[in-house]
Formats: sequence, C-alpha cells, structure tokens
Amino acid sequence: MLKVNKSNIMKGRVLSYESDSTFPGYELTYPILAIKECHYEAELEKIGEYKNVSFRIKAVLTLSDSRDGVAFDRKVNVNESVDILDVEDDTGEGFVINGHYVDLDDLCIRVLHASLPIRVTRPEAKVFASGKNYSAMTEDEFNAQQEKENEYNPAFDALKDLELDE
Repeated sequence: MLKVNKSNIMKGRVLSYESDSTFPGYELTYPILAIKECHYEAELEKIGEYKNVSFRIKAVLTLSDSRDGVAFDRKVNVNESVDILDVEDDTGEGFVINGHYVDLDDLCIRVLHASLPIRVTRPEAKVFASGKNYSAMTEDEFNAQQEKENEYNPAFDALKDLELDE
C-alpha cells in the first residue's frame, strides 16, 4: 500500500513513485478477476486547482469474458492522467478520494478498471451467429434483409378486391 499525503502535492513540484505489485488485500471488481503482475510509475503534481496523477502502467490481468465468463489473461499498457478531487465537481471528471491520503495502489486499480472496454472479450472467442430469439448479422446482411422485406409482392394485389366492413 503506497499512500501519499495530499498536502505534499504542490504546484511546481512533481512527486514520483513506482511500484511492482499484485495488490493482495485489495477487492477487485468485474471484469478483473486477478492482477498477475503490475508495474506502475506515478507522478503527482498540482495543476491549477486540481491535484493530478499521471500513470504509466504495465500489467497482466486475468479477466472474465463478458459473453461466457471464461477467464483469460491480457497484457495491458495504460498511460493515463487523472485528477484527484475531494468532492465531485460539476464536470464529473476525475476520482473523488476522501481523507488526507491518496492510496496509489487503489488508484492504480481504479485506472486499470476504467481503461478496460465495457465488454471484455477473448480474442479467440467465437461469436455465435444465432441463438434463441436472436441472430447476429453484419450491417450489409441486415440492409439486404430489409430491402427484401420491403420489395413489392404481387400476392397482395388480391387483397384490393376484398370488401371489408369498416
């Protein structure tokens, strides 16, 4: 656990830290199942009214595939700069960290999590073309299907002669 006192983060002074960890004792959330290895470098400084942390992270994560829940490993490289806030501001940007200290390990995990796509999938995973009540198709296949459905069908000409009560 690497903690930095917020009052040490000042304008014109860059604080640099680096760490290697697998973050034992930290609670991980979906889709991250485990952090097999992680090296991060962090630079903290005050920019304007905000305290800022710039991360360079190299990690190997065990993730859960969003389609079938199968665990797989992925190497990630993240270069991200985030603001540290005491309370949420009107922009909604940055991470709110209460208290007097910034836990860089916890913040690193949060940055890793935020860097992942919403739907994490294995590169070798197959996408099923259809299933119960759904099918997957390309945009071109969908457009071709729509055109076919909207074509004129002469069988409907017989309906013109029907007299329906209104």
